[in-house]
Amino acid sequence: MNLKRFGSASTTTIPINNGIQAPSTLFSRLLHSIINRRAAPLIILVIAVLAIFFLGKQILVTGGKKSTSSKTEVAGPKATASLGKEFSFPINDAKGNELTRIKYLLETAELRDEIIVKGQKASTVEGRIFLILTVKVTNDYDKAIEINTRDFVRLSLNNNDREWLAADIHNDPVNVRAISTKTTRLGFAINDSDKNLVLRVGEINSTKQSFPINF
Repeated sequence: MNLKRFGSASTTTIPINNGIQAPSTLFSRLLHSIINRRAAPLIILVIAVLAIFFLGKQILVTGGKKSTSSKTEVAGPKATASLGKEFSFPINDAKGNELTRIKYLLETAELRDEIIVKGQKASTVEGRIFLILTVKVTNDYDKAIEINTRDFVRLSLNNNDREWLAADIHNDPVNVRAISTKTTRLGFAINDSDKNLVLRVGEINSTKQSFPINF
């Protein structure tokens, strides 16, 4: 008699896949999805803040470069002459009494095609040029004074001693603080062809001194 022995045969386990996931796997994916949904706006916000920061920094750098490069520049002088003429003029009160005296130094003269006038560049037209005088006014008085520097200087051209020109480019009235020196400029627009430039310096109603400008 052949008897079958139970339990001696090998068995094979067949995996069953019915679409149901283990709880641990489902929870992990659900948590990951929630984190992604919450993190997305935060990531976008961080990127936006960083973009604004770097864009603002770039604008500041570019703006600084533009500010530096926009500085007004003019061509150098075509000719320069050293004058070194110093004068002394009285400063009087309303009654004509002398309060103090100022030192009035004509330092240099220049011929220029371009100058700065009130922060703006000015250029001459064809056939014209600027004659620019550098003037230093020294006030040894213990109070500030205010003067019109152009009143002390006149210019003649081409040996014409009947016509004396006043400066039409100036910073008058010039305020010179107590115990200080102030540098200013006087300018004349003349022709390129003008020769024999002569300055006459002095008070309006007093003796004046004349001397040529030799470029």
